[in-house]
Amino acid sequence: MTDRHPYYEFEKDANRHSVTERQNYFYKEEFMTDTGIFYGTGAAEGVPSPFCDCPMCNYAREHGGKDVRKRSCFRLGRNIMIDMGPDIFTQALQYGSMCDIEHVLITHTHDDHFNFTALGLMSMATHLRTTPVHFYFSEEGYRFIELLRDSEIAFGGTLRGMEKKGIYAFHKLKYFETYSIGEYEVTPIRGNHGGNMAKERSANYVLKAKDGTKMLYGMDTGLYEEETLDFMKNQNLDIWISECTFGNLKLQEEWNTHLCADTFLELLDTFEKNKTIRQDTKIYLSHINQCHTAPHEKLQGIMTDAKPEYQIVVAYDGLEIPISRDEK
Repeated sequence: MTDRHPYYEFEKDANRHSVTERQNYFYKEEFMTDTGIFYGTGAAEGVPSPFCDCPMCNYAREHGGKDVRKRSCFRLGRNIMIDMGPDIFTQALQYGSMCDIEHVLITHTHDDHFNFTALGLMSMATHLRTTPVHFYFSEEGYRFIELLRDSEIAFGGTLRGMEKKGIYAFHKLKYFETYSIGEYEVTPIRGNHGGNMAKERSANYVLKAKDGTKMLYGMDTGLYEEETLDFMKNQNLDIWISECTFGNLKLQEEWNTHLCADTFLELLDTFEKNKTIRQDTKIYLSHINQCHTAPHEKLQGIMTDAKPEYQIVVAYDGLEIPISRDEK
């Protein structure tokens, strides 16, 4: 008979152990508050896209590695996640359990950022939580939750029941107001990108850690409008995670609610002028789709050559980054 997994001995009298104790058994040193990890760095299609045989998708299939991108998702410390898309099953297999997630910041309600079927997975867990997972939306994005509550197709009335059981809770956030969420001060800013609801605009997030480290998680968005640019003046960011959906492909007018390399660099120049960033700000590019023509290493070279004075990193799935001024 094969040896039992050591977790079996811990779990055989599970009632003696809290959810937190079970999580700590596996995650004694992982996912500390000063670490972030890219669970996914792709756009809605993923790379390679299942139904696409373009040169980039075929290259990713052949070479794998950093050119394979799951849909965008970012874990911040032990208990915060930004977006929860359709790849969470694979991401949990690859990077570990999500049992200790307490807060999920949703940028917008497009399916690659908020996959509501994850709510069903939470309700099916054998060890149900004693505290809810808190989901945060813009005011317009929250209307999608109201729609789901009344949807017989999606949940057949079970969403309200799961809320009453305390499995999850939903919250509205106002743009440019600051909230205490987990270990961070969180301020949603208005992005230039839509969502599933008619008037929805994405929420990008400024997060400030207890040590003062300040980060912008900026996706999805095109070039920011004046209200957001004014708010971001003199923010003096330590970390900027930006979308770059179309990579080195020239952006067409109908795609102007995303960024490509050229428009990202235009935004970088604006941020530099407005003292939103410094030359030592750590910059990471994510949410990259298959439409661009450069593999990861070539795209990295393009960005490095364009702005050698900045620390621009093209992110990839599994990349861990420090969220701490002490580790800059």
